[in-house]
Amino acid sequence: MVEVSAPATERWSVHGAVAANDEELLDLFLKVFGHAMPIAQWRWKYANTPIRGMLLRRGNTAVAFFGGMPRAVHGPSGKLTAVQNGDVMVLPSERGVFSRNGALHHVARAFFQKMVGISLPYAFAFGFPNGRHFKLGTKLGLYAHASRMTTLTWSALAPVAQRWTTTSTLGMHDLHVLERLWLEMRLSWPRHFIPVRDAIRWKARFACHPVYKYELLVVRRRWTGKPLCAVALREHAGHIEWLDYVGPSQLAGLAANAVRRFAGGCNNKFVAAMFSETIASFFSMDSASSTPSDIYVPVNAQPSEEDRPYIGHLWLMGGDTDFL
Repeated sequence: MVEVSAPATERWSVHGAVAANDEELLDLFLKVFGHAMPIAQWRWKYANTPIRGMLLRRGNTAVAFFGGMPRAVHGPSGKLTAVQNGDVMVLPSERGVFSRNGALHHVARAFFQKMVGISLPYAFAFGFPNGRHFKLGTKLGLYAHASRMTTLTWSALAPVAQRWTTTSTLGMHDLHVLERLWLEMRLSWPRHFIPVRDAIRWKARFACHPVYKYELLVVRRRWTGKPLCAVALREHAGHIEWLDYVGPSQLAGLAANAVRRFAGGCNNKFVAAMFSETIASFFSMDSASSTPSDIYVPVNAQPSEEDRPYIGHLWLMGGDTDFL
């Protein structure tokens, strides 16, 4: 295991956070965000992640945390392990020092130095901060711009039967159909870096979420039953949130049509989805409205290798976040 302690200063000590720190981290979460996270959701998020991230303390008090969740990513040269940063927290009393001497810079820099790079656990790091936090991280030399999320919206369609396809619920025991769809997806976006979307991922991310309920649908060819593509959705009071897609690029429009018909059966709620800007055009047909979101996608600024082919080629949707 990589050594994750960072050199202590007179003000702070930094070390890797593990499961034994979960209660302390949830207490910090409450102080920072003003609401509690269920411990089941926290443990779901950091399942199979012995080192949750870097924890910064002043004496015995938790001051800041920079979390990281491993993500298997398939790129042009094969599969690699990246890390998705989240739960970036700084105690309110420390927020007055957002500089290179401050808590955020100290804890994030320690994470990148100890966890990201050649011969370290993760090939690169990425995350989903809002615009204000992205600008701060960039100013501190922590983040490099890789993409921005684009929001697409559609009106609902009447939920009428289609001549050539059927759309049905994808149950827990049917998730194996994703394996072929995931292969087709990788082959049709060969230049992109796509976080893995196989049966194991969908079971963990959607089917086993401890708080939220999702609708998983598969579109099939009517006469043969062949799976064509799959989508993950979440129903809200006023709209349907389209969170994920598995399938080839040429069937993105078919998937959008199926999602809109599902929305038509839910009191004609509108559909909203977020895509990284480099792939939004594949899904923006069928009268979609497009607007830039306030969610940015940075990668680690350091270490800054000359060859960073994932910048501008990340394939991401809303379901890649840990908070939707």
